[in-house]
Amino acid sequence: MVSSESSFLGFGQQNVKGNPATFDSVFQYLLFRRSNFGPQNISIPLGGEVGGGAVERNVVKVGVTAGGAIEFIPRPDTLGHMFYGVTGQYTAPGDPPYNLHTFDFATDHFSSPYYTVRYSPGGLWGEQYADCRFNFLSLEWQAANFVTGTVGLQGITPTKVSTSNWGALAKVDSGPQFLAPKGAIELPTGVSAKVLAGSFIATAAIPMDQQFTVGNYYPAGVDITQRAFVLNLTVKITDEDLYEKAQYDPAQSGAWAANIFKEADFLLNFKSDKTFEDDGAVTRNYEFTIAANGSSGSGANVAWTAQPLELIAQRQVVMQLQGTFLADPSGNTPLTITLRTDYPTYATALAGSWSPSASASASVSPTPSASVSPSASESPSESPSGSPSASASPS
Repeated sequence: MVSSESSFLGFGQQNVKGNPATFDSVFQYLLFRRSNFGPQNISIPLGGEVGGGAVERNVVKVGVTAGGAIEFIPRPDTLGHMFYGVTGQYTAPGDPPYNLHTFDFATDHFSSPYYTVRYSPGGLWGEQYADCRFNFLSLEWQAANFVTGTVGLQGITPTKVSTSNWGALAKVDSGPQFLAPKGAIELPTGVSAKVLAGSFIATAAIPMDQQFTVGNYYPAGVDITQRAFVLNLTVKITDEDLYEKAQYDPAQSGAWAANIFKEADFLLNFKSDKTFEDDGAVTRNYEFTIAANGSSGSGANVAWTAQPLELIAQRQVVMQLQGTFLADPSGNTPLTITLRTDYPTYATALAGSWSPSASASASVSPTPSASVSPSASESPSESPSGSPSASASPS
């Protein structure tokens, strides 16, 4: 019997599209719960033809891509690459703030780094998928539990490879986990929201039907055409304040009004119970924070809507809130994610090999190659759970 626990799945940042990462030093390997990653063959039947009889006469393969979704428990070292992939711009830590990595939008909102994915099902053989982009990230939390996640990548070329130079076991990210009891959610900032559960979902639309060109079995690229970010919260209701703002009138006039509730001054932060000593010799928790533009009212770039209350016998009153991130009215980045960790840098694609000296102190955004560059599909077509599913980037 072959156990799934003998499998390896990892990714390494490429310096440019079309140049797969080959040095084992740039790869990080994931511990994960479930995955459907692999070649995605496009097979089509010939179809019915007059005089052709009752049975299908032919099926052909007309193309292939690579990708899938992975369910996992987020850890700082690998989570930073995912944040980079779904935002497009990475800024390495300053001095100070120490060990605080920042991910937001580049000037080109459609730019994103490329990764090479390595996969070994059951440790039986090796596969490599080049020119992958992160196209989906969902972080989910529930009270008294781990923060969990689902991530998706979309790539171009699947290849069978040897695993002899991987060194995967020694490079598996078995770092600290983030815990809901160590989280803080305030809406607005300073007002603790009684959140039972929630999720943050980032998607990058990559219309694969427009990536293929005549004369090729492989897509020409994985070009991103749109990004979307949504925050879902299940909130315990103890008074009518939040309900009235979301369902009736943000100004709380007492009557229904055709004004959407906008609030971008909120706190969303999760920590690990593990600590490290930062570069300023201060003990810190591993943590990440997701923020919008920080404004309230008309200048806010998160629009909140609510579902009608569902009342269930012998249960408390809760409300489902959804916040949709909008373009910032001033043209600034619509969201900023920070990650505090002792991982040296997420700008690890220099010449295909990693070195702490590769860290840049300024934002670096991916430069699109002259060829059509790949972009991730809107979300993994089928995530393992059945649900849909930043700025040093390759130069």
